[in-house]
Amino acid sequence: MSFNLFVVRHGQTIFNKYNRMQGWSDAPLTEKGIADGQAAGNRLANVKFDHVFSSDLTRAVRTARFIMNRNNATPDYAEPTELAQFREEFFGTFEGLPGPTAAQAVAELKGLKDISAYGDLMAEMSQDEVMNAIHAADPTHDAENAEQFWTRVEAGLDILKTTAKDGENVLLVVHGTLIRNLAGKYAGPEYTLPSMHNGSISKWVVDQDKMTLEVFNDIEKVW
Repeated sequence: MSFNLFVVRHGQTIFNKYNRMQGWSDAPLTEKGIADGQAAGNRLANVKFDHVFSSDLTRAVRTARFIMNRNNATPDYAEPTELAQFREEFFGTFEGLPGPTAAQAVAELKGLKDISAYGDLMAEMSQDEVMNAIHAADPTHDAENAEQFWTRVEAGLDILKTTAKDGENVLLVVHGTLIRNLAGKYAGPEYTLPSMHNGSISKWVVDQDKMTLEVFNDIEKVW
C-alpha cells in the first residue's frame, strides 16, 4: 500500500518578507503570498485529491483554500482538515525576531564563526542539531527540541498513513522548515540546504515503511 503525498509550502507572509522567525506565530499572507497559493493551485489543478490536509496555522489553511479553489479534478472538496501536528517548528523566545538574531544566539552558544543568517546554521549542523541548539539558546527553553518536534510530526504522518488508501493523492500544506526537516530525515541531508520557495511543491510516495521523495521544492512543474 502506498499513496502520493503532495506537500506544499504556504504562500509568503509578512514575516517571510521581513526575514522574521515565524514558527507558531500567525503572520498574514502578503499579496505575493496569495499569488503563491494560486500559482500552486494552477499547477495542481488537474490532480484529484482524495484528502486535503493543512497545518492549523492560518497561513497554511488559507494557502490550501487557494490551491483547492483552482482545482478542477476534486468535485467533493469542502475544507482542508487542519492538523496541529504539522505546525512549523516552535522557536520559543525567538518567535517574531529577525532570523539573524536567533542565528547569532546559537552561534555564540556553539562557538561558531561567520554565522550571519539562520540558513548558515544548516551548513554547520544537522537539522536536529539546529533544533536542539535553538532550544538550548532560548532563555525560556520553550523552543522545541528535535525530540519534541519529531514526536508530533511523526504522529501527523501516522494520521496520513491511517487515512489514505492505496494509490490515493493527498495534499498537505505546511511550512518551510518542516518540509526541509522531512526531506533531510527521509531523503538526505543535502535537502536541508536549499532555500524553500513559498508555494513550492514536493512530492513523496509514502507507504507504511518508507517515504520516497520524487520532486522537491518545485515551482515550475504542472502536474
